[in-house]
Amino acid sequence: MKLTYKISVFAFISALLFNSCSSDDETKTVPVASDTTTLKTFKDVSFSLDQSEGYDAGLFFSTELGKSFKRSQIDATVTPKIDVVFYSAGSSLNYFLSPNDPDHGIKNGTLSFFINVTKDLLTIDQFNKIEKGSEFDALKIDGDDGDSFPDDKTPNIVLFKNTAGKKGAIYIKSVHRVGFDPRIVVDIKIQK
Repeated sequence: MKLTYKISVFAFISALLFNSCSSDDETKTVPVASDTTTLKTFKDVSFSLDQSEGYDAGLFFSTELGKSFKRSQIDATVTPKIDVVFYSAGSSLNYFLSPNDPDHGIKNGTLSFFINVTKDLLTIDQFNKIEKGSEFDALKIDGDDGDSFPDDKTPNIVLFKNTAGKKGAIYIKSVHRVGFDPRIVVDIKIQK
């Protein structure tokens, strides 16, 4: 009799706990998912502030491959996939440039346009809220602005359009010049 009683009490408590856990799941809010079918997002991408690329970060990025490259890692297969290049000549001169730039790009590189100083065309708050590739459609990115940004003007947003006509934005989150591995850290969003 005692064994049956104990089993009944155990079953009753187990059922209560199970129902209690189940109802918790129903009250949780479901996060809004971004439309990954039209937008690619890359978080915490590093670009080297050391032009010799002697540390971990490179100066080149492919939004198609979702990968950073050092100049020594780029071959004929990778070259047409590179669409973002970073250059820095000290704390007052930083900019993103086209892979076909004659001075700092790569031989046979593709053409990309960059607006390094957006003048509030896209704010950081707006960047963070982008969830669909179509949200870039209204932005006019037809040529380079020729500007650069100093370290003290970051965080900052840089707009770009690659050779395939895909528009995107780079959110410069931080600049690390002191210590090992000098780099900038960014998030990138681009149309698929």
